[in-house]
Amino acid sequence: MTWAFAAAILCAGLAFEVTRAYAVLGVLAMAGVGGTIMIRTAVSVDRGLREARDAVEAAVDTHLETLARRRLNLVTRDHYGVLTDGGWDAEIDHFLDNVVAPELGPEGRRALFGRSRRDGYWQRLIEEPVFARARAIDRQLAFTETLSPAEFERWCEKMLAKAGWRTTATGASGDQGADVLAEKNGVVAVLQCKLYGSPVGNKAVQEAFSAQRHYRADLAAVVTNAAYTPSARALAESTGVLLLHQSDMDQFDALAAARA
Repeated sequence: MTWAFAAAILCAGLAFEVTRAYAVLGVLAMAGVGGTIMIRTAVSVDRGLREARDAVEAAVDTHLETLARRRLNLVTRDHYGVLTDGGWDAEIDHFLDNVVAPELGPEGRRALFGRSRRDGYWQRLIEEPVFARARAIDRQLAFTETLSPAEFERWCEKMLAKAGWRTTATGASGDQGADVLAEKNGVVAVLQCKLYGSPVGNKAVQEAFSAQRHYRADLAAVVTNAAYTPSARALAESTGVLLLHQSDMDQFDALAAARA
């Protein structure tokens, strides 16, 4: 082998190693860029999730009373004592979409909408404090499902009297659709009291509306321990009848003033 040939082989080997070294450096550089992107993405997702979680917790704290009363209204027991949703999941979705989402930036909104609602994460975040408050409201009202329909009417009357209303229970006959008549500061109200094991329908709304006209009352309301059918809610909207859950009775004055 001549010295010239040996030198040529050596130069070629050095050139290959240099090329391979640059190739390795290039791969490492590309991996570094990709890794940086992945890290930045992970940080962004984590930041968005924290933002969304903080916003949900703040919104629940602000609206805890309303959420607790909505839960009491929507989550009820059927004839068999089984809890029925009654639209509570839809209420949570409405709360997240219309109360929480407008307060979020782009990262927070991506976290809120990117995570499946049905995996239970956001529901659990809302449900725990809301359920605790709803249970406390029930205890404060000292309401029990063992009441008879007549006892429930007396319970509604008692709650109004406690708030300063002068009340009269009409009894089983001759009530013209009113179970309780009440007056306070010149305002006359008529109540239909329905202790039900299923959603209250149109008939109760019609009776309350008829009683309002008969007694020339300023306000008509239906009070129940259960929920209301969609058609009952639609009829109440057109007639002005106030639909209440038993948990609403301790804030009757405020709800009546809002409807007036």
